[in-house]
Amino acid sequence: MKKAISFMASLAVAGSLTAFGADPFECSAIRAVTIVEEGTYELGDGSSVDYQVTDSDELIIKKYNGTAAEVEIPSEINGKKVNSISGVAFRNCTAMTSVTIPDSVSEIVGGAFQGCTGLTSVTIPDSIQYISDGTFKDCTALKSVTLPESLKYISFNAFENCTELDSINIPENIENIYSDAFKNTKWYDDQPDGLVIAGNVLYKYKGTMPENTSVDIPDNVRVIAYNAFENCTGMTSVTIPEGVKDIGSDAFSGCTGLTSVTIPGTVPMIGYAAFSGCTGLTSLTLSEGVENIQNGAFDGCTALSSVKLPDSLRIICSYAFGNCTSLTEVSIPEGTEYIMNNAFTGCSNLTKVTIPRIKEQNEGVDTIEKDVFLNCSKDLTIYGYKGTLAERYAKENGIKFSALDAAAAQKTTTTTAGGKKASTSTTKAKGDSPKTGDRGIGGFAAAGAAAAILALAAYRKRKVQ
Repeated sequence: MKKAISFMASLAVAGSLTAFGADPFECSAIRAVTIVEEGTYELGDGSSVDYQVTDSDELIIKKYNGTAAEVEIPSEINGKKVNSISGVAFRNCTAMTSVTIPDSVSEIVGGAFQGCTGLTSVTIPDSIQYISDGTFKDCTALKSVTLPESLKYISFNAFENCTELDSINIPENIENIYSDAFKNTKWYDDQPDGLVIAGNVLYKYKGTMPENTSVDIPDNVRVIAYNAFENCTGMTSVTIPEGVKDIGSDAFSGCTGLTSVTIPGTVPMIGYAAFSGCTGLTSLTLSEGVENIQNGAFDGCTALSSVKLPDSLRIICSYAFGNCTSLTEVSIPEGTEYIMNNAFTGCSNLTKVTIPRIKEQNEGVDTIEKDVFLNCSKDLTIYGYKGTLAERYAKENGIKFSALDAAAAQKTTTTTAGGKKASTSTTKAKGDSPKTGDRGIGGFAAAGAAAAILALAAYRKRKVQ
């Protein structure tokens, strides 16, 4: 007879329930929950599951106890709907060959079925939108997986080392597939060399790219995944079509043969380190519509000599153009709302930066952080209007300042045919700052501030390794 044995507990814990948020670049942080009930539920075949109930009435399958071959996860325990499966719930349950996941489950935490070497097939219910990090990693007997059409993301290493996996349906409208999701699987190994496209995601370039290769990305692609072309040194050009919405982290990093690239306006955010180390890149066009350049996106593009930033740009993150040693000048668009520390660090030949009347502060915080131009040319001059953030920033950071007001207020004279001065006029710059909306720090957060902080930490760690 199935029964539950429970007791009450009140403690705050750091939950391991990390899942992707609505933004494919943003993960929710580990969240604190209060456990109000814990217990053990018997499954009737000599096995049981430990469970927890949170203060928000979520029921979590914490741990499976048993050696049954066929496991059916209950949809309810004590009248409460089972919502989540923890990251260790079925880990290394080697005797399990099949598992039934009920529609009540909306979250499977990363690693939940990792190391289940006897598992041969699994069906993911429609209630699941994310397959988290390493969920089925090392399930070496897993041959087939059925994914729901509702699925949005397949995360890092989700099916890595599932060496027998040869049957998997990728939903046509999947929004992203992250790095190494299918590493060392039969499905991936059987793909021909070249572009591996799953649904609308360009997952990976497989094999060694030949020298002097021009890549035309198909029009149906909406996402260029993490590491998709990493270290494809044979690539000399790439055509990214309108309609691509996401260029993932490290997507083109280390493509040293790439000389020019145009980012279409359908890409609002360029992933961190997306083009880092592209040492041959000389020409960069960012189309109107690009809003966010993530950490290290063009770091180390040493041949990049000039770049035009679009008026749509809102955020320039840390090391976005770090160590672009050939970059000599840049103009910051008026709509820019935030420039993070080290955005142009190490641009040793950067001598001219134009900063117009951009938004001065976001909720009391300066739009431009302190070390944006660290280790740039000693001749660096900031061009801007008097009395604005540009002048104050230059003064506070010991950078030369040149007033645009002077250039905009030049006296002009006209001379008559008889040689007499006919008139003298003065043209003054407009004094009103352009409206940029009230997106502020709140808008920055909505565009992925948490993701930027997490990505920056990862990027800085990688730079010191």
